[in-house]
Amino acid sequence: MYDFLIDAISTLFKHGLSLSSAGAIVFLLLKQRKLKKRMKRYFPWMFEDDHEMKAYTGNQLIIMENQNRIMQKLGVECANGPLPKSLNQDQKNLNIFARLSQAVTNQVSQLRRKKMKKKFIINGGHGLTDPGALGSDGRNEKTFTLIMALKIEALLINNPAIEVLLTRRTDVFHELKEIASIANESKADAFISIHANSSTSNASGTETFYYKSDSKSLATVIHKHLIEATGLKDRKVKKQNFHVIKNTKMPAALIEVGFINNLDDEAKLFDPAYQDKVALSVAKGICEFFGVAYEIEPTPAPQPIPDKPSPYPIMEVTVNTGDPKTFTGYTIKGSTWVPSRPLCDILGAEVVYVKGIVSINGTKLETQLVNGVGYVKSRDLSDLTGARIFWDKSNPKRVQIYPKLGA
Repeated sequence: MYDFLIDAISTLFKHGLSLSSAGAIVFLLLKQRKLKKRMKRYFPWMFEDDHEMKAYTGNQLIIMENQNRIMQKLGVECANGPLPKSLNQDQKNLNIFARLSQAVTNQVSQLRRKKMKKKFIINGGHGLTDPGALGSDGRNEKTFTLIMALKIEALLINNPAIEVLLTRRTDVFHELKEIASIANESKADAFISIHANSSTSNASGTETFYYKSDSKSLATVIHKHLIEATGLKDRKVKKQNFHVIKNTKMPAALIEVGFINNLDDEAKLFDPAYQDKVALSVAKGICEFFGVAYEIEPTPAPQPIPDKPSPYPIMEVTVNTGDPKTFTGYTIKGSTWVPSRPLCDILGAEVVYVKGIVSINGTKLETQLVNGVGYVKSRDLSDLTGARIFWDKSNPKRVQIYPKLGA
């Protein structure tokens, strides 16, 4: 088998055929049981379930392993003395082999380093027309989560063992299923979604969620570091079937750093120094989960574009389904106006936006444009979708919307 291999490669090079042609034959020969067993013994990482690495290194390293034998077949004394004079004409071949060996070594080394990197994807929750929960002074959850995603990325971007990806780095909106799809297509090794909590009470604290059994260790490690940094009440690690941690294929966790509608928590969440402390805790938790050292100096985090100031008094609009969602509404001329598209999507109504006018289920409505988003009166939305709307007596800035009965 080895003699045949040597003869085959030698013949290929003598006739000027390319390395890729030689590699193709070597790869086929690699399937032979004895040779494969030998290669697996000395190069076990070649046989991991990585087709790209296997195809490349399988071709190249077998050539390197047999290089001395090929040279000996040509009559070259590679390590035991000078070249025979009769083989001076083969000096060019030897130079080609030497350059080839170095190139192969470098490329394989790069591939191995790339393969060793762990890929971590971070989702800053909400975005654009979905601002998330609202603070008492109108600051949005989506702004906090994006800042945190960017800061964590900056802490890890120079770590040679981790590749960091973000689902968004600007004020854009992705559906939950789209976020899961982005994470899955990235083939990341782990996933985290960042949020700020909200409740109808004055709750406070930090909690972390997971869904799949292989995600509990990630959630536990992240939460351990997180709770030390926030200094808030420990609301523990919990199992919950949130879409983005249920439908991602890798270990996944969702963190709720604090409650944005709690005055004390909110003040901390938007304090840059506090954000830095929390970001560092998450970065260290990620490193611990992957079993790598946190030792790289961070690069400055890019700052997201701040929200445009609100032209009207802000209302907190919550649509209560199985997974409640909170949006920004406005009080305009004594009426409550709500964002038409995201609410209609949840309530199952058909919404069309043409030339600045919103139509719901075929009926054109009076429309207000706020920062490029179409808003309609909550009463009009209720009439056309059957939704039930309630104003919170204890908080006049809060509106609760429920789908029509039986929906």
